[in-house]
Amino acid sequence: MKLAATLFLLACACLSAQAQTPIVLDGQYSARTDEMSLEIIGNRVCFAPDKAQWGRLPRPAATHDAWFCFSNDGEARRLLRVPARQADNCGWQARARIVIDTYQPYVEQGDGNDMARLASVIKVAQPNAIACE
Repeated sequence: MKLAATLFLLACACLSAQAQTPIVLDGQYSARTDEMSLEIIGNRVCFAPDKAQWGRLPRPAATHDAWFCFSNDGEARRLLRVPARQADNCGWQARARIVIDTYQPYVEQGDGNDMARLASVIKVAQPNAIACE
């Protein structure tokens, strides 16, 4: 019985540690489809908050720009109204005000990126095509 009580307390502590207050961010989403982006990031929608809002993210201070990809990519594409992939461009981008409720900083060595769950979209601009280079 003591083991069950201990496991229950540990589970509660883990859940409360993961629960985060929703964070409202302004910035730009991008869904890049060029070969290099697909190789490095994968087929994901990512978000770069405005620099003045980097401090809102629960991440260690870093010397690089703050950005993250959405852990619920399909839902993010729907909520942000990301257009379907087209052959004449290398993706889409648009300004948006969003709400995230889970943020997971990538703190490992090597390639990787922060992830967040998109909870809702307050507003999103008309997307612009990203030109291929």
